[in-house]
Amino acid sequence: MPDIFISYRREDTSGYAGRLYDQISAHFGRDHVFMDVADLEPGSDFVDTIEKKVGTCDALIALIGKNWLTVRDDQNQVRLSRPGDFVSVEIAAALKRNIEVVPVLVGGAKMPLERELPESLQLLSRRQALEISDAHFTRDVGDLIEALKRPAGTPMARTPKWRKPALAAGISTVFVLAAGIGISTWRNPPQPPKQAEAPVSSPKTVDNTNINGNWKAVVQKEDVKYEIYFTFEVVGDKLLGKAIYPTGEAGILNGAIAQGRISFTTKHVPDFSDEEATITVEGRISGDEIQVFTQDKDGYSKGVAHRVTRVAQPKVLTP
Repeated sequence: MPDIFISYRREDTSGYAGRLYDQISAHFGRDHVFMDVADLEPGSDFVDTIEKKVGTCDALIALIGKNWLTVRDDQNQVRLSRPGDFVSVEIAAALKRNIEVVPVLVGGAKMPLERELPESLQLLSRRQALEISDAHFTRDVGDLIEALKRPAGTPMARTPKWRKPALAAGISTVFVLAAGIGISTWRNPPQPPKQAEAPVSSPKTVDNTNINGNWKAVVQKEDVKYEIYFTFEVVGDKLLGKAIYPTGEAGILNGAIAQGRISFTTKHVPDFSDEEATITVEGRISGDEIQVFTQDKDGYSKGVAHRVTRVAQPKVLTP
């Protein structure tokens, strides 16, 4: 059973990553699928932990959306080129080990050219990419799962969703239809065309409307434990509301909910500072609780949220 690492950028492909994680972990088991901050323990060194995870995995999926190359940080610098960037650290470590790295293109994204990538990631342009469409998400993820299951050294039948690597600047990404030229590991002999789409089993989805209302999370960042209050309202696949931190209150921006996962950002000026703080929040809905993960420029926190009847002033529970 292969161990698989999913690399993604929250500002670019958070919704896709959650759906992909659910389907792949349903097939291979959650112990065999790792998805960055969602699986990190409070107080751990993220670079060290990521390198260890990548160092033991058999394949890395690099999830690429339309903004993957261009997302900028609070200092208006391109994240992909910044030292210590999560995504860069993950993919560079996998390329260095020369394990299977599969670029997965979502939301109409194109495969980056070599000249568009930082030096540490330029080998990524040589890896065969798979395009996953919104209209055929389950079928396309099924093709990816089949590729990951194949033993090393056996060929695989390729569909038009598999794209030729972008080897040099100015060369367009081309559809490859020939059978027998697949990705380098976990391959099978060519298979006949599918007569009907076979859905990939996935965990029971969560009713999005169940999270409407007030929630209190107790989270920990390094040695500090504190409360955060949330007020949620779901409208379709959008998540509205606010967050109240010990340092101030902020509205939810770019809120999304899908497949039992939530993601959003908040911006506020903390009481003790003149500088605006940007916080990224993700959560996994599990019955009557939400596993909460937050990330800002100083690090991340992790905890659990439960329903409450009303919000209050959050407390810092440890000095």
